Amino acid sequence: MNNISNCIKTVISGSFRKHLAQIITLKNALEKNQITVLSPHGDIAVNPSEEFIILDSDPVTHPKLLQDSVFAKMRGSTFLVVANCGGYLGKAAIMEIGYAIAIGITIYCLEPVEDPNLSPYCRPLSEIFPDVVNSVSGVAQKTEPVTS
Repeated sequence: MNNISNCIKTVISGSFRKHLAQIITLKNALEKNQITVLSPHGDIAVNPSEEFIILDSDPVTHPKLLQDSVFAKMRGSTFLVVANCGGYLGKAAIMEIGYAIAIGITIYCLEPVEDPNLSPYCRPLSEIFPDVVNSVSGVAQKTEPVTS
């Protein structure tokens, strides 16, 4: 196994309810670039009509336990990737950005962050992976999550 894939790890943050298709495309593109994506692990929403999306690979369904597992994965990450498609940042993504700031990992975003409190901490993903950003921007904007 390549040492790079053991060294560079990330978590992808974003709205699974609004942009799961783009997040999965982003995940696949990062993995093709030898980045280990710790979260999300699955790619199918099992409850697409609900506010808090559960993925097919989630071992538990309790929101706090799932969020705590994301925080744990962030602590083992090299950086955080924020899939802020269309500039959208949901409450969980904002919380995860704050957590990344608190633990001192770099935050890369698909699109510029307009919030003046967050933008100084966020760098464009295109700085390190321009091809990844292009592949995600080619995915049509979805308002519904992927369900199969």
